[in-house]
Amino acid sequence: MIFHRTPINYLLVNLAVADAMYATFVTPQTFLTITPTHPGGTIGTVLCKLVTGGYLAWTAGTSSVVTLVVIAAERYFAVVYPAGNVGKLTKRKLKVRHWQRLIITISIYQTLPSG
Repeated sequence: MIFHRTPINYLLVNLAVADAMYATFVTPQTFLTITPTHPGGTIGTVLCKLVTGGYLAWTAGTSSVVTLVVIAAERYFAVVYPAGNVGKLTKRKLKVRHWQRLIITISIYQTLPSG
């Protein structure tokens, strides 16, 4: 398979990875909340904070949503301004957008109520 290294393909791969992570971390969260007890010790603490607490699932889900917004904005500018450079997503802009998505994802997660 040939992977053309265009910005939209990077976004699609990011979306696929975020969706796979979301599915991977929501399933154990669902099954582990049914069981009445968690393991003790360090493993229990890590399991509770990352998997059962939903930190990784929320991060992956938020990343997926923000990536969809960036893809929608890129497609909008591609349709509205087909011959221009207005809103054209270059690799350099994509790197900046990546850090913006990361900051947005973390800030959204930090505003969620814990518990």
